[in-house]
Amino acid sequence: GRISNFEYLMELNTLSGRSYNDITQYPVFPWIIADYQSKVLNLDDPSAFRDLSKPVGALNPERLKKFQERYSTFEDPIIPKFHYGSHYSSAGTVLYYLFRMEPFTTLSIQLQGGKFDHADRMFSDLSGTWDSVVEDMSDVKELVPEMFYLPEVFTNINSIDFGTTQLGGKLDSVELPPWAENPVDFVHKHRKALESEHVSTHLHHWIDLIFGYKQRGKDAVMANNVFFYITYEGTVDIDKIADPVQRRAMQDQIAYFGQTPSQLLTVPHMKRKSLRDVLQLQTIFRNPSELKSYVLPNPERCNVPASTMLVSNDSIVVVDINVPAAHVALHQWQPNTPDGQGTPFLFHHGRNAASSTSGAFMRMFKGSTSSGEDYEFPRAIGFAASAIRSSAIVAVTCDKDIITGGHADCSVKLISPDGARTIESASGHLAPVTCLALSPDSNYLVTGSRDTTVILWRIHQAGFIHKKNPPEPPPATPRTPRSPLPTSPSSMSNLLETRKCRIEGPMHVLRGHLGEVISCAVGPDLGLVVSSSNMSGVLLHSLRTGRLIKKIHVAEAHAVSLSSQGIILVWSESKKRLSSFTVNGVPIATSVLSPFSGGVSCIEISMDGHFALIGTCSSSNYKCEDNTEVADHEPNKSSRKVDISEQTEIRQSVNVPSICFVDLHKLKVFHTLELGKGQDITAIALNKENTNLLVSTADKGLMVFTDPALSLKVVDQMLRLGWEGDGLLQSSESHRC
Repeated sequence: GRISNFEYLMELNTLSGRSYNDITQYPVFPWIIADYQSKVLNLDDPSAFRDLSKPVGALNPERLKKFQERYSTFEDPIIPKFHYGSHYSSAGTVLYYLFRMEPFTTLSIQLQGGKFDHADRMFSDLSGTWDSVVEDMSDVKELVPEMFYLPEVFTNINSIDFGTTQLGGKLDSVELPPWAENPVDFVHKHRKALESEHVSTHLHHWIDLIFGYKQRGKDAVMANNVFFYITYEGTVDIDKIADPVQRRAMQDQIAYFGQTPSQLLTVPHMKRKSLRDVLQLQTIFRNPSELKSYVLPNPERCNVPASTMLVSNDSIVVVDINVPAAHVALHQWQPNTPDGQGTPFLFHHGRNAASSTSGAFMRMFKGSTSSGEDYEFPRAIGFAASAIRSSAIVAVTCDKDIITGGHADCSVKLISPDGARTIESASGHLAPVTCLALSPDSNYLVTGSRDTTVILWRIHQAGFIHKKNPPEPPPATPRTPRSPLPTSPSSMSNLLETRKCRIEGPMHVLRGHLGEVISCAVGPDLGLVVSSSNMSGVLLHSLRTGRLIKKIHVAEAHAVSLSSQGIILVWSESKKRLSSFTVNGVPIATSVLSPFSGGVSCIEISMDGHFALIGTCSSSNYKCEDNTEVADHEPNKSSRKVDISEQTEIRQSVNVPSICFVDLHKLKVFHTLELGKGQDITAIALNKENTNLLVSTADKGLMVFTDPALSLKVVDQMLRLGWEGDGLLQSSESHRC
């Protein structure tokens, strides 16, 4: 349960020699769905799925008899018997699915001798392709991974003339099944089917056929899974072919006929656990109706209301709303530990200066707290710039250090939770930082400023020491004042060896905005930096090169978030509208919160990237201009502008204050946690496992939402692993490492 079915199949493909860099040995994925005719796809119906225990050639019993007859009657002194004369993965198969996109368009033309294949033989109808795969004697191809994440493979995005069919129609985009509204919807449902309970239960059978013990030998014969001999690794020794013409012909035949992956297993692959039994998948999003709220005691000692929080396995970092000169507190807790009073955790308030250090963790929860203790938390040194929204300029790293912006000296500061002392200060902007965001792994930081630029920084973990020269920043990039260039190579070496530099950069200065940057996000796995301003919409930059990739034209974007699944979430305050886009800027869905008189104070994306939590409050944190339009100084803007209002919008009623559970694909609110009057939400935080939700409210409350039954499951698992008393902290720490 720690990785998805998709990720696991990609790992197997990589281990078996398959690569995106070689179309003759491209990653192979299975056909999952067998129903391409229904108007609604029912993933609870086993008949909607392909039989994963059989190869494609064995799915049709009548056709299988012909293959078996071929196998039994074939006699040749050199060529071994085989069921199938074609293969499930070849260069032709890859180009068949992907020819609408470069570089596959060019490769497809080259493969066909300088022109496209006849339009009737090209990929035009998903249902028709499935019928061919099930019925045609020469067609047993499987799928490519793009079918599960890239909707562009189904559309003629480059407006290429692929020719005309015999019926006179122009070949354009792929015809999708009735249950798919559009390519984005198809990819979403296709991926959902791959991760479904049914596929998880049967996927090991397909792995046995492609990568495992049923790939070769007697087991392959019994499984009707034998292909032409040259497709198998090691069956042909090219070096023994003396004739160069013959050798070249054999190499070409092997390359383009299809190649079976390297065999990884000679024993049956294990069956995946039921999704209901995988503890890592039992998050608050699975059964939100079972969540219960627990108000932490003595709220005046909780350092709230908060502008941001971080929840780890043993502590909670809280930064109050007075950023950049904020009070910082490190509270300690032990989640998933019923205390005998119905509370599935233990909590201990932070103190001024460093509190308990070594010693038994459980001991701190025994005995009463002295009433005379000082709970005035340490305050960070701030140089505050005016009119900068506090919650947008503070973040907490995985090391529990705090990063703040909004300073009048245009810097970002790294602050320790112990004593709120400034560890490091870095400058790169020419105006105060107005927003900042950390990547989920805290390795990258992006900052937006009033100077209209966005800067990408590298954040190193505590204790990091440079061992080699840092990457040279791009030309014309402002160098940070804190790191002047040494005058000699020896001094440079000494500096890099001895000095701990946590904030490295600027790595890239990202340009393109025409006004103040008001929100930003970064996704290293996606290689993407997202930022927004009222003057220039939403911009997508490459994390690797720093170049502008795409401009999403939206009238307002007061907040942007980035999902690990490649969904960009945009919130417009004045229009009360949520919008979602793919990483290529294709609109997915829009949702209007109506009636909704309040504002969105915070947005948190789930660990798996499929859901969002939206905290609401009675007043807006944003400066809204109802008549703001996107300034566009590019030519032909009318042909490229995306009008979100033309999409089908869903309207949803949301109470204030509340926490909304949102499905990121449809943008539907599927559950709401309603709070009381005056409990405007200032900050929310999820733990890494997404089993506990912390909520800070404007009335200085701090509460935890969790499923107590799930907490008991966690404790039961720890007990099975041999946990006793004080060992819980050590086990959680080792689990994190």
